[in-house]
Amino acid sequence: MKVIIFLICFVPNLFWTSSVFADDNTCFLSTSPKNDVWVIVYDADADGNRNDIIWEGKIPSGQQVKIQCTDGHIRYDYKLDSTQPYDGDLPIACFGEQSFIVD
Repeated sequence: MKVIIFLICFVPNLFWTSSVFADDNTCFLSTSPKNDVWVIVYDADADGNRNDIIWEGKIPSGQQVKIQCTDGHIRYDYKLDSTQPYDGDLPIACFGEQSFIVD
């Protein structure tokens, strides 16, 4: 009887918990304390192909922004001087609220 009660209570929670973590396609982009950084973040597919812009702006020095993407992949361009062209086109696996320094 205890086994049945355990299974009724535990198994549904196991599925709910695993889906919460599996769907956590978020990460943080941070800057060093020295530089402001202008960033364009693109959603990307599993093959790394660039999709729509999901965030664009300036990240002040020592700050971070939270990025939410579709399936755990992003690409980003950055620049340290607002008057210069963007550089980079760098891929990142964005999930589990990991933090990455853009600089």
